[in-house]
Amino acid sequence: MKTMSLALTSAGFATLVLLGATPSTVQAFSLTQSNPLKIMPLGDSNTRGHGDDVAGYRDDLWMLLKDSGFNVDFVGSETRNPPPNWNQPYAFDRDHQGHGGYAINGSPFDWAGDLTANIDNWLNAATPDVILLMAGTNDFLHQKTTAQEEIDELGILIDKIFAWSSDVNLLVSSIAPLAPNKGLAQEAALYNNMIPGLLDSDRYQQKNLSFVDTRNLFTLNDLHDGVHFTPEGYSTLANAWFDGIVSASNLNQPPTGPIVVETPGSGDSVSVPEPTSVLGLLAFGLVGAGSLRKRRHVSPLSSR
Repeated sequence: MKTMSLALTSAGFATLVLLGATPSTVQAFSLTQSNPLKIMPLGDSNTRGHGDDVAGYRDDLWMLLKDSGFNVDFVGSETRNPPPNWNQPYAFDRDHQGHGGYAINGSPFDWAGDLTANIDNWLNAATPDVILLMAGTNDFLHQKTTAQEEIDELGILIDKIFAWSSDVNLLVSSIAPLAPNKGLAQEAALYNNMIPGLLDSDRYQQKNLSFVDTRNLFTLNDLHDGVHFTPEGYSTLANAWFDGIVSASNLNQPPTGPIVVETPGSGDSVSVPEPTSVLGLLAFGLVGAGSLRKRRHVSPLSSR
């Protein structure tokens, strides 16, 4: 079993801690293979996009992946909500599986469905290699769901994904915090705290499963309506997904040696791994590239 955790240090860079690591228990994917790595953004309106950022995190994540030279392909049956002003030298991949109003289980509205009932059809059509799952918000907003009920439903959805393919790589994120007047906000926070225990249980031993922990990344100030992220919040979420993807990929190799860099706003040098390793990529992304893109810090992440 491999458990990884990323945390922001006081020096301003990320550290990656491997606890009881046995890399043979997971199947890492390649971001530079000849055939594009198929990534499915899966969830609700915080995956699709909302408010002033109709593409959500997807346009920011696409730029991070393409600017890093990775060969990727977003997949899914949805193509709505592309970014309105795209001025990059490469095309934006509109495909995704983000559905506004969708719950993990049950239909909050007549016009909405749920992820669990549709997941098999979506997976069969798109055949993703990697899935980015953030879901549960609508269950707490509209269905009076308890945290335990929601964790049980999340487990059922994850089981269906791995029943479809035991080789798929699944990254699960905690959901956005909810404003106190929005649904069962306390239950939603408890649900976030229960996700690591579910993912780290014996039920998912030797599965390609990672936890992208955003609980300490966001406050209510990162939401424009108490539910959906601001553009800055979506940018932070994109960076969390990016770091989770890199950490779960075959770029996650042991560091070969340290280098010395200057931390922003500090006269003291710090030692970080070489950027050829995932440790170095993540640390350099914070220390060296933080001023080049909207990046607050790396998401904590646990992975088997």
